[in-house]
Amino acid sequence: MKKILLLIFFIVNIVPLFFILRFAFLIFTTTYDIFPEANQAEVETAVRRTLDLYGFKGDMKVTRFSRDKWTSEKYKIEYNYSEEVDGSRITVSHALFYRPKSSKYNPQKTDEELAYDGTTKTMLQEFSDMAHKLLNQHPVSVSNKDKVESFFKQYENPNLEYVNSYWSVDTESENIQDYYALIEKNRKEGKAFQGLYDLPIDEFLEKEMIKGYIIYRDIVLEEGEKDYFDSEGGLTEFISNGIDNAELPDAFYEVSYYYGAKGYRSGSSVPLKVQNHKMLYYGSNFN
Repeated sequence: MKKILLLIFFIVNIVPLFFILRFAFLIFTTTYDIFPEANQAEVETAVRRTLDLYGFKGDMKVTRFSRDKWTSEKYKIEYNYSEEVDGSRITVSHALFYRPKSSKYNPQKTDEELAYDGTTKTMLQEFSDMAHKLLNQHPVSVSNKDKVESFFKQYENPNLEYVNSYWSVDTESENIQDYYALIEKNRKEGKAFQGLYDLPIDEFLEKEMIKGYIIYRDIVLEEGEKDYFDSEGGLTEFISNGIDNAELPDAFYEVSYYYGAKGYRSGSSVPLKVQNHKMLYYGSNFN
């Protein structure tokens, strides 16, 4: 009888405690990389090998590497990559995902290496974040952003805060194949950053291959709904009255705001088309 009671006590108390402690140990050691499975030299080699595979021959420096998540066997490797463009050094930050040598599947490989097939399409997919950052670092994009911000920051509303503006390639554009064709051409000509940097920004804006985003945030409302576009003194009135004198780049834009807290988030957006530095349409209304 005592043996049975001891067995029951062991099963009920000791076994669960073992798994709890083991689980806690794994979380602690994985989260803080007490026993890292990858080292600086290893991840640097992985990044260099991946970049070379895709044709990125510039300089790189690993800035940080750690497990992507405590439940993941992969490492997120953050690095800076730079190349010379017209006598100036351009640097962009990027990240790759690496499987250490202890990984059961495809050890000592990056996800980007595994995806490689030699096509421009795959390069754009795997390095989309780099392409996005390079687009927004381009001098023409920076100048255009200054014009956008100089106008939209003038909007005054005690509840609404200007957050940011940026440019992004619109993959839904009817002219998007022109973008892909230029990147392909740039790559064949050996241009910097695999052709991602040398872009006719203003032309692509006019053709709606590049889209502008303007974002505001409600700093008061936590739930419910509020219309900051068509209400009195709203964004619609502000844009309609002032945009003709704003000297905005000819482009397609999306103006939006969001609000919410404690896990709740909502908002609204409207399209805006500027042509010949005048408002062509706003929302569903054409001029």
